Amino acid sequence: MNTKGILIFFHFFVSFFSFAQIVSFTPQESGTDASLRGLWVIDEKVVWATGNKGTVLKTENGGQSWSKIAVKGFEDKDFRDIVAFNAQRAIIINAGSPAYILKTTDGGANWRVVYQDTAKTAFFDDIGFLDEQNGFVFGDPDSEAYFTLLKTNDSGETWQNIGKKLPKAQNNEAGFAASGTIMRFKNPYIWIGTGGGELSRVLFSPDKGNTWQAIGTPILAGKSSQGIFSMAFKDKKNGVAVGGDYTQAQNSEKTAIYTKDAGKTWNLSKTMPKGYRSSVAFATKNQYVCVGTNGIDFSKNGGKDWVNFSSEGFNTVRFANNSKTGWVVGSKGRIAKISIK
Repeated sequence: MNTKGILIFFHFFVSFFSFAQIVSFTPQESGTDASLRGLWVIDEKVVWATGNKGTVLKTENGGQSWSKIAVKGFEDKDFRDIVAFNAQRAIIINAGSPAYILKTTDGGANWRVVYQDTAKTAFFDDIGFLDEQNGFVFGDPDSEAYFTLLKTNDSGETWQNIGKKLPKAQNNEAGFAASGTIMRFKNPYIWIGTGGGELSRVLFSPDKGNTWQAIGTPILAGKSSQGIFSMAFKDKKNGVAVGGDYTQAQNSEKTAIYTKDAGKTWNLSKTMPKGYRSSVAFATKNQYVCVGTNGIDFSKNGGKDWVNFSSEGFNTVRFANNSKTGWVVGSKGRIAKISIK
């Protein structure tokens, strides 16, 4: 091995060793074989997760045990995303048509349909809230190329579609419901990542969804399987987006970008994650974690460089707010806790 090769090997060995020293990864028993994609971390004790086969899970003891919650009448639905406010109140959405928004206020014992869309084009990708009253559901375009953007100002009791406020979709452009993390909030800012079109874009609102603009990004684009699959923001200026091509999990080309100016401009990461990534989450300081079907990566410098930590695949990662504790979920009911020292 020449001197250059030795230096490169040493760099990656030190990076991996350093990462292993500061992050612990603990698998947990979920009690299901469902494919999990929805995830919401309240704190180090209370976590909700959702998936196909009508699956809703909850822990109130930090994952020592998980309870499976029945959503009667919706046992065949694929619940791709969830927002929870505490151990009692949560809202879930399913993928596909008919598309539903369901709400519980009693810990999942009972669920109410608060919105439904029976159009053939209906497909919800993400749900999120600016605060406990004001929330949004983003969905794929209708037959006239208008994105779906549902808005609530009463904690999810009623919803109205304000999608015509958004820029129209490009040909084949849509959202990806891979992890329920393409829409992010830093009140009053909202960012939404797209893919599938000629250009992967960020739809940005500086005023709680009243006005919008589309911003092009350098992340992988051009095919229906390519684009932004997830976003995360440290604050109103600094954020990260990840994605790639879900049909080519090993391809690391243009899979991560970062911004320092609230998404007005985006830069490709200097060192990419080790393949397609479906979800990214901010932890603390400048630390981010991203996951995909072929592994987990860590960045300690705001998304500029990524170090691969594991080859085990997951769909979604989230941390408690500004916390060193988070969770990842994936196929076959896989759940694990991540702790950054």
